Amino acid sequence: MRRLWQRGKFHLSALMLLVPLPFLPNYFSPKPIFAPPEIRRDLTAGAFPLRLVTYDEAPHWGGNGERMKEYRIHLRPADIDRVRGVFLRVGKPRNLRAAGALGFGNPYEREAEVAVPAEPAGTEELWVTVEDWNGQVHQASTPLAGFLGGK
Repeated sequence: MRRLWQRGKFHLSALMLLVPLPFLPNYFSPKPIFAPPEIRRDLTAGAFPLRLVTYDEAPHWGGNGERMKEYRIHLRPADIDRVRGVFLRVGKPRNLRAAGALGFGNPYEREAEVAVPAEPAGTEELWVTVEDWNGQVHQASTPLAGFLGGK
């Protein structure tokens, strides 16, 4: 009986190594397995065409008590070296100090988490501020109403 258990342990451990193999392609794919549909907007801020992408889900409550929404910012590969920073904000920024949430992460796909109003009126705009390495500031806006997601 003891010898049977020793042999069974060996085969059981080999089986446990083989069970996750069918799930590996999904694990290494860049897109989440159960991702909600995306909402995309193409904008041009000065000389920089960019694409804003967000998931079609409702904003979540952040740790600071505000509703937060995550946006991804895609720049053209030719513009990546020219852009110093990309900022997102609901409402027109007064100056560069109040430009909003800075896009961070991978230069090809930056992410920014923006504070959105708890009860939007439908007239708000999402402003994108792009600063290049020469210090020039370029801005563009898009209506927030159809770009908030998850009503």
